[in-house]
Amino acid sequence: MLESTESLLPGLKDGKKLRAVCIGFQNESLEELERLLTTLGVEAIGKVHVHSTKVNPATYVGKGKLEEVKLMIAQLGADAVMVDVELSPNQLRNIEDFLEKPILDRPGVIIEIFSRHARSKEAKTQVELARLQYLLPRLAHFWTHFERQRGGIGNKGMGETQVEVDRRLVKKRMSVLRDRLATVENERTLQRAGRKDVLKVALVGYTNAGKSTLLNALTQSHVRAEDKLFATLDPSVRTLDPNCHPPIVAIDTVGFISRLPPSLVASFRSTLEELDEADLLLHVVDGSASAARDQLEVTEAILKELKVDEKPRVTVLNKADRATTPAERNRMKLVSPGSPMVSALNPDDVRRLRDEILEHFRKKLEVWEVVLPYSESKLEAQLYAHGSVEVSRHLEKGTFFRVRIDGGWAKKLDLARYCL
Repeated sequence: MLESTESLLPGLKDGKKLRAVCIGFQNESLEELERLLTTLGVEAIGKVHVHSTKVNPATYVGKGKLEEVKLMIAQLGADAVMVDVELSPNQLRNIEDFLEKPILDRPGVIIEIFSRHARSKEAKTQVELARLQYLLPRLAHFWTHFERQRGGIGNKGMGETQVEVDRRLVKKRMSVLRDRLATVENERTLQRAGRKDVLKVALVGYTNAGKSTLLNALTQSHVRAEDKLFATLDPSVRTLDPNCHPPIVAIDTVGFISRLPPSLVASFRSTLEELDEADLLLHVVDGSASAARDQLEVTEAILKELKVDEKPRVTVLNKADRATTPAERNRMKLVSPGSPMVSALNPDDVRRLRDEILEHFRKKLEVWEVVLPYSESKLEAQLYAHGSVEVSRHLEKGTFFRVRIDGGWAKKLDLARYCL
């Protein structure tokens, strides 16, 4: 049986430092694949660029390039090959047969990273489901792939029988995971219902844009933040300003990446629904990245795919501290003209950004002038809890308030009854 938790690359979980040759079509995408591999603990020791856009149905890339890769493997002593595209099951098998080394495509690399970084029970369930969705059509390849690594007999008839057994077990396990996620989604729905009357700003952006570090700075909290791709898989919710009324919370979300495997998007649906509930999206862009503009556009495309692109949005160019020369700062500004440049490590930048977020919500509040009878002490408390009181003074009939408050809360508290 091919275990669902088994690494897609033999030796990856044994503490062995794997060395890989990468195949790709674009320099920037290949560089990103190298960063993904570094996060995974794999050393990229060689790169092969494919210039032709013609796809070979059997091996995706042409035989000449595969010969070049095979020579590089022999010269450098590589343990595996990483391909910066999604390969079909047949292409995976054919390339591995030709190169005689384990092969992993881009979705497989990303899923491996998610598996490594999943910590909560929910994230582990989401990742395992995505992993099995990825494995299911590729079982025949990975079964023979692992048998070869384990030194199995490789009897074809037995292999085919084992693949069918594994396929049934995988489908059964996926059904269990979907039921478990349905329960989690119900719990999340209840949690979101509890935050229904709270204003929410969700941090979104490309992986490693610095969202968690910025969340920590904005909320003075200690969410796990690492300089790694996909370090955050679980949404974190923190109060933006404890003295703010009505209350506003900031929500950290899983980072995006180009060509994010659809199985991961589907499995993390309940997590990404946090974006649908948000009142404001804070799009965090790593302005220092060489591919910053592309990363911004990838995030915008995913937001559109998730149907949240019409929500109010503030874009910030993060990691401004890395732009140390006028030329670098000018290049950063061109990534998103008009967007503020900030550093999560600069308290002044963080304060200005927090004020901008607070002002965004403040402008959307309605201004009410009411006189509450002295007997309405409970209503007065709710006014302070859910609104921002600008003026208060005692009159003969009660207390006069000028308050900024959400229209829904004004209606819920029936403030119209107490208007002057």
